[in-house]
Amino acid sequence: MKNMIVASLVIGCLFFTACKSGNQTVEPAKKENKVPEGPLAKKLYTNYHWEPQTIDQKEENQLIDYAVTHNIDVTRSPSGLYYHVEKTTDAPNYKRGDQVKADYRGTFLNGEEFDSSYGRGVPIDFKVGGMNPSWNEGLTYMNKGASATFLVPSRLGYGAKGFPGYIDPNTPLVFTLKCL
Repeated sequence: MKNMIVASLVIGCLFFTACKSGNQTVEPAKKENKVPEGPLAKKLYTNYHWEPQTIDQKEENQLIDYAVTHNIDVTRSPSGLYYHVEKTTDAPNYKRGDQVKADYRGTFLNGEEFDSSYGRGVPIDFKVGGMNPSWNEGLTYMNKGASATFLVPSRLGYGAKGFPGYIDPNTPLVFTLKCL
């Protein structure tokens, strides 16, 4: 019995606690803690949640994995929007209330399209501030003639309600936009 208790304590130390060695703390490796190689992965995986506890953390992991898999060099905003903008003009960035005309494509992370102005053959015309939170924020990083990719956590898209018949609740999305 005594040997079983000692063995349990040793195994517990190896698998569940950090062991000190000199001035360094060595933690047991987590099998999911394997970061892909490359500078983009190194940059983005700093925001990765190795043990996600919330929907927001799980979705952020999905967006990071998507960006790395598709080699999209995105920037994370304070709100959690991941975006990549290609500026094509010297025009000032849009601000709340500005009128914008844009072509766009919306997809799920699996690539399935749920909406597109290209499919209708007509760009949309709207004001910054009148769209979902991801677009209202993302457009402030853009200007006329710019193209962008937004990787959107559900709370900045259609949230816990989704868009019945089109987008399930708590669904992260991808938007590509071209401001005209």
